[in-house]
Amino acid sequence: MMDFFEKAYLAGLGALTVTKDKAKEIVDELVEKGKITAEEAPKFLKDVMAKAEEGKKEIEQRIQKGTEDALNKLNVASKTDIEALEKKLDLVLKELKK
Repeated sequence: MMDFFEKAYLAGLGALTVTKDKAKEIVDELVEKGKITAEEAPKFLKDVMAKAEEGKKEIEQRIQKGTEDALNKLNVASKTDIEALEKKLDLVLKELKK
């Protein structure tokens, strides 16, 4: 199950990387067509990449939330749950040694 989420996450990041390269191509094309000036191109590209970064963060948050929801539905113990059980077990073992 985690393999699926990891693959989805990596696919999303890969798509954003392709978007960066594609954005540069599109901006260059816009300059060639006279839609934006060469002076405007760097700022335009920067703005596009900022929006892509926002999108990346949103995707990461959604994947994190989806993973947590899926694990909760499957009743998988969290790291915090396991740590709490380890502490309780340590206390029980100490009591048994007395």
